[in-house]
Amino acid sequence: MKIFIAVLLTLILAAGLAVAIQHDPGYILIAYGQTTVEMTIWVGLAVLAVLIFLFVVVFISLRRGAKVTDKIGSFWSDRKANRGRSHTTLGMIAFIEGNWEKSRRLLTDALKGSEAPLINYLLAARASHALGDAAASRHYLGLAEETSAKASIAVALTQAEMQVDNGRLEEALATLTRARRNAERHPSVLCLLEKVYSGLHDWTSLLELLPDLRKHKVLPSEKIDSLERQALMGQLEQAALQSDVSVVLQWWKHLSRTWQRDADLTLAYCRTLVALGDQVSAEKVLRQSLKQNWSSNLVLLYGLIAGVDISRQLSTAEAWLKDHSDDPALLLSVGRLSLRNELWGKAKEYFEQAYSRNPNAELCFELGRLLNNMGEQTAAERYTREALQMQGQALPELPQPRLGR
Repeated sequence: MKIFIAVLLTLILAAGLAVAIQHDPGYILIAYGQTTVEMTIWVGLAVLAVLIFLFVVVFISLRRGAKVTDKIGSFWSDRKANRGRSHTTLGMIAFIEGNWEKSRRLLTDALKGSEAPLINYLLAARASHALGDAAASRHYLGLAEETSAKASIAVALTQAEMQVDNGRLEEALATLTRARRNAERHPSVLCLLEKVYSGLHDWTSLLELLPDLRKHKVLPSEKIDSLERQALMGQLEQAALQSDVSVVLQWWKHLSRTWQRDADLTLAYCRTLVALGDQVSAEKVLRQSLKQNWSSNLVLLYGLIAGVDISRQLSTAEAWLKDHSDDPALLLSVGRLSLRNELWGKAKEYFEQAYSRNPNAELCFELGRLLNNMGEQTAAERYTREALQMQGQALPELPQPRLGR
C-alpha cells in the first residue's frame, strides 16, 4: 500500500512538472567575460539538483573516509598501548625474577606507547642499579622526575634506597632530608631514615625519629621498642668511650623511669660504671633495681662488685634469699660476697647449695679455688676437672707416672 501511494504521488508530481514546463519553460542567462550560457529555468534547476547531489555524495564520502582514518589511527594507537602495557608487565616480572638486563630492555621498550612512564623509569633505574650501571640509573631517575611534579618524592625514595644499598649513608641522609621537607612525615621516608640513622650510629637522631615512627605506625611497636633500646645502648657506649664516669652518670639521669627499670639497660649501665671504676654507684643502682624487678643477671653482677659497706652488701643479698632461695645466681653471689667478708665456711656452704641446684663451670671453678686454699686438694681437683669438662677443655684420660713407683 505504501509503495502504491509513493508511486502515485511520483506520477502526479511528474505530470504537474510536465504541465509547468509546457506552460512556461523560463529563461536563464549566465555571462562571464566573453562566455555566456543560456538554458531554461527547469534545466538550471536540474543542474543545481545534480550539483547538490554530487556535493552531498562527496561530503558523505569524505566523512566516512575520516572515520576510517580515525579507526585506523585508533587501531595503531591501541596496538601500541597494548604492546606497552604488555612489555611493562613482562618487564616487572623480569625485575621480580632478578633478570635485570631483560627487565630494563622491556621497560624502556614499553615507553614508546606508555602514557604514564613514571613506573617504567623508576624500575629501569632500579634495574640499572642492580646491574651496577650508575650512569644509566641517574639518567632514568632524571627522566622520571621530569614526568610529573608529583614524582619528586618517589624519585627521592628510589635514589635514597639505592644509596643505602651502596653504603653511601651520608648521601642518603641528604636525599631523605630534602624529601622529608617536601613531604612531612612521609612513612617511607621515615622508614629509610631509621635505616640510615642506625647505619651511621646517630643514636640521638634515631631517638628523635621514634615518636614519628610510633605515630604513623611505620613499624610494629615491638620493633620500635627494640630500636629504642638499641639507640640507648649505643648512646651508653659512646658515653663510655669518653672515659669520664660523670658523662655516663649524667646520661643515666636523663633516662625515663621506664628505661631505668629495664634489666638489660641497667646491666649494661652498671657494667660500664664498673669498667670506669665506679663500683659504688653500680652497687647502689643494682640494689635499687633488684628490689623492684628481680633479675638473675643483675644479681650475678651484684656479687662481683664491692659497695661502700661490703658487710651491709652481704646482709642485703642474704635478705633476698627469703624470696629467691632457689636462685643459683643469688647463691653464687652471696658466696662471693661472703668471700669478700672473709667468711670462708659460709662461702663454701653457699657455693655448695648453688652447685646442688645448677652445677656449671663458673661455680665449679669457685669451689675448686676455695677448697684448694682451704687445704682440701682432692675435692678442689675434682671440681676443677668437672669445670674443665663442662667447658670442653678437659685433658683426655691417659696413663701418668706415679711418684714412688
